[in-house]
Amino acid sequence: MNQVASPVVLITGASSGIGYETALVFARQGARVAALARRTDRLAALCEAAASLPGEILPLQADVTRPEEVRAAVDQAIARWGHLDVLVANAGIGHRGPLAEADWADLETVLRTNIDGVLHSVRAAVPALRASPGDGPRHIHLISSITGNAPPPYAATYGASKAFVNGLARALRVELAADRIYVTTFLVGQTDTEFAQRRLGHSGKVASKLPSMPASQVAEAIARVTFRPKRTVVLRLIDRVLIMAGAIAPTLFDRFQGRVYR
Repeated sequence: MNQVASPVVLITGASSGIGYETALVFARQGARVAALARRTDRLAALCEAAASLPGEILPLQADVTRPEEVRAAVDQAIARWGHLDVLVANAGIGHRGPLAEADWADLETVLRTNIDGVLHSVRAAVPALRASPGDGPRHIHLISSITGNAPPPYAATYGASKAFVNGLARALRVELAADRIYVTTFLVGQTDTEFAQRRLGHSGKVASKLPSMPASQVAEAIARVTFRPKRTVVLRLIDRVLIMAGAIAPTLFDRFQGRVYR
């Protein structure tokens, strides 16, 4: 398959949830996937799940909060396949609980992962994306959240970290336009993943008043948009309504969020 049909894709947070499903979707399409995560057992399970697929997965243990590990992962992907075409900056972690009473170590972990981790991933990938040959996709997907548009109570640090991602994406679109590197922001609503169970602070609880979607739905959209670039992707009508309500009627929306996230 040619480069356009089988891009080289680097995915952070590939051991579970959206990252895991995105790696499988790209592998089904014949892509070469560098799958980054800290949990090597989960990466081994991903490789096993993809063994019969036409694409190829390179498991790479890396912590996105450590820039040298992310740079090394990019180097390994290039050493294996010669170039890099797509970055999916997906790794992230949540926090639930009152901000003033939260453990600082938990909040710092959220900030280091969701902000620093995205910055390290972008900074490591951009030189390789600039050097990507041919007419294939050169694309950065930043996985954000609808909470980035209106950070909710009791998830303030997580929502604020996603607001940062949204602002970063907007600036990068202009900075990287001359390099023909597209930047897409995914404003993801509540999704069926391990996110709630692995969240710091009060784990396990989800916003039960809001519907969830499968991680595969997000993954399929990421792969699709790689070849048909968009600035921003919101996958469901309910998520569009929530974003619009937060912009048009912020006071009422904040009250609604207070009930949902209590």
